[in-house]
Amino acid sequence: MLFKNKNKVKQQGFSLIEVLIGLAILAIALMAGVKALTQSVQTQTTVQQQYLAMLSANDALNKLYLQKVWPEFEIYKANCSQLNVPLVCIRSTFATPNPLFRRVVIEVYLSDPSDPTVPQNPRLAKLTTIVFNYLTSNL
Repeated sequence: MLFKNKNKVKQQGFSLIEVLIGLAILAIALMAGVKALTQSVQTQTTVQQQYLAMLSANDALNKLYLQKVWPEFEIYKANCSQLNVPLVCIRSTFATPNPLFRRVVIEVYLSDPSDPTVPQNPRLAKLTTIVFNYLTSNL
């Protein structure tokens, strides 16, 4: 009976396999957290770019309204960067059934770093409005 009690050894601590499994689970959890953080930063960057693009499009439309210019049928590209974000605004003018009105569409894209008037996909903002011809109307 004494011989049996001497061979029984109590286990103290963790085995190497248990430690490795615990580290693997911890690594997977940390990788998921890093992935979520990276996705959050990318989403924040996209939202900021879209917000600045909408501001640029709104500025371009306001400029058109304030100048009271009758826009020609053309596609006009202009650099409209905001807060060090390189943006390009593309203004397109189209006819409407009523000759006193023209439809103006402003699209905003990120611009190419080498040429600020060359757009890159995807489109960040688009605004459409109708412009009245103040010059020829009797109003």
